[in-house]
Amino acid sequence: MQTGLRLVVITVLLTLGAVANAQDDNWDFTIKPYLMATSIEGNVGMGRVAGAPVDVDFSTILENLSMAAMVNFEAQHKNGWGFALDYGFMDLRADTTIGFGGIADASVRQGILEAIVTLRTGKADSGLEAFAGIRWWDNQVRASIDPAILPGSVNTRIDEGWVDPIVGMRWTRELSDRWDLRLRGDLGGLGIGSDFTWSASASALYSMSDRFVLEVGYRTLDVDYDNGKASDQGFFAYDTTTHGPLLGLLIKF
Repeated sequence: MQTGLRLVVITVLLTLGAVANAQDDNWDFTIKPYLMATSIEGNVGMGRVAGAPVDVDFSTILENLSMAAMVNFEAQHKNGWGFALDYGFMDLRADTTIGFGGIADASVRQGILEAIVTLRTGKADSGLEAFAGIRWWDNQVRASIDPAILPGSVNTRIDEGWVDPIVGMRWTRELSDRWDLRLRGDLGGLGIGSDFTWSASASALYSMSDRFVLEVGYRTLDVDYDNGKASDQGFFAYDTTTHGPLLGLLIKF
């Protein structure tokens, strides 16, 4: 997880350095730090526990949050081609009760990196974009197991990462000189990484100036992943939905 975070930070810094020195007017760049009031629902399986329900709302996450980082970077060429990076990281250091299947307490560290290539049709700030790329998941789950239910099992920790191919569309509609509507959706996995993953978001964008744009929206991200059977050593299953409202500030270069 720490290696992935360093790679993202280094990539963004190098990209910003290139942007700062760029003289090519054919490229438009946007960086967006953002916050998301996240809730997580679903099931997690570890070792001999096939599935334990997870229901962590935003208030619980906020109480136990040790560190979080969310940032998006986009580069768009005048010919319609572009690329984007998005990284979200959340570290819940304190244990969270999830109950069932012998699990008494658990803590989660989750990082998600998206890297996509985009193709836009329409105007620069309004039109349809198709994209394809990858979504990299990097998770660490620690749990305490009730030994009365599973004798000999007290604590367990699993580090699991996988990569999903994804394809999707993003549609932006100009509503006025200052307001835009944006819809985005993708799907992927298909057994290559996870069994299936999808995401969907809707947001409103308000142009405060030529350089700064405020984004308010809602995003849902779903994944269904497992690496074997519950009887296998090192078994891990992650079938969750992460969702919540988001607030971001787009900075154009």
